[in-house]
Amino acid sequence: MTQSKLPERASLDYLRKLAKERLRELRRTDPRAKLAAALLAVARDHGFPSWRALKSELEKRQSDRLARFFTAVAEGDVERVRTMLADDASLARVADPNQPHGRWTALHTAARHDRLDVVRLLLANRADPNAREEGDNTYPLHWAAAGRLVDVARALLDAGGDVHGFGDLHALDVIGWGTYFHPDSPEPWTAIVPLLLERGARHHIYSAMSLGDLDLIRSLVEENPDALDRRMSRFENGRTPLHFAIDRKRYDILDLLIELGADLEAEDDSGQTALAVAMLQGDGEAMRRLHDAGAKQPQTSPAPAFTQSMAKLARSIKKSVPMIEVPDIAATLDWYTSIGFTELGRYADSGVVNWGRLSFGGAELMLNMHGKKGEHDVHLWFYTDRIDELYQLLKSRQLDAARASLAGEPGEHRGIEFVHDIYSPFYGGREFSIRDLNGYVLLFLQQ
Repeated sequence: MTQSKLPERASLDYLRKLAKERLRELRRTDPRAKLAAALLAVARDHGFPSWRALKSELEKRQSDRLARFFTAVAEGDVERVRTMLADDASLARVADPNQPHGRWTALHTAARHDRLDVVRLLLANRADPNAREEGDNTYPLHWAAAGRLVDVARALLDAGGDVHGFGDLHALDVIGWGTYFHPDSPEPWTAIVPLLLERGARHHIYSAMSLGDLDLIRSLVEENPDALDRRMSRFENGRTPLHFAIDRKRYDILDLLIELGADLEAEDDSGQTALAVAMLQGDGEAMRRLHDAGAKQPQTSPAPAFTQSMAKLARSIKKSVPMIEVPDIAATLDWYTSIGFTELGRYADSGVVNWGRLSFGGAELMLNMHGKKGEHDVHLWFYTDRIDELYQLLKSRQLDAARASLAGEPGEHRGIEFVHDIYSPFYGGREFSIRDLNGYVLLFLQQ
């Protein structure tokens, strides 16, 4: 049955209106006529056997159209975006159906991908610069700031964008996104921060620490001593400023925070004080500074014999999966499947595949983004059903090694650097990670 009678720009609202008109006509001869009969008549008028089939076709067309639109936005295809907006200006305000979180608009995509001309075009078509997406509860401006995209940020601000952006899930505000994220970015913060400050943004302690500005940190704390108690979000494990300084290995900031009276015994979301974190990471400089300032060492129960206990826990490891970082995950998945591997899954964000998983017989391989060709970064995942026992045993060993170091004793064994304390990731389960002497990360996961 042909579908050629359906107009290219047909909408469900328009077709429902036609069905209501048809129902009025039907009831002139049959007062008991139902809406279902009118819907069926409209569907058949347009070449479909049922209203459900017509509705399905319209939804497919809409999905395909939105996918083409968001692809054009991400690629910066200004003329294609312009043409589609001329046909339907509402596209400037719709959400991307392929995003895992709702309300992600084309303006978010354009801002994230540094598509200045597209940003301007969307704003000219009444895109909302203060639209919030549901994942991180951010404006497009948060993403422009995180990418240090000064011209994009200026365009958003000129269109009425809120320079503060309070309420994002990372609790960093726009200025925090412009300073905290991507500390090794080739694009410096030195351009984006002056713009934000010029438009009325105000620093908080984490943006000041991200800049490494000791005078600014001091002035913020003198103005508001509670700044020392400000916590990062649960996504950053509820770090305090002391935890932050250790994470960035900024011992000058650590010394300043201690001088200003930061709470040495404040715990992060994992229940670890700053000294405990420094000890788990084997950070001797931070350990010494905090210990000399009077921080208390964490208390632990006596650990059982390490070698025998590890031998028992080793039997809980069900499998090990390597994860390699690659420049293009989609292309890598295609290459591996072309030689006989089986794709087990992929995850995409804004049209970019950023995680993948493959199998080959009984072996598995995970792919992560940000790799560079010729540079080989490998993480090893170990799956266990006794994650907490394994964590406690390795933690006890590392704390013993750290105590021995603080006491100036040789210690009985090598330390174990913890990269991530135990936590529950968004994809489920519990995990923690350590680093070996070569720099490779070993991740232990219980699902």
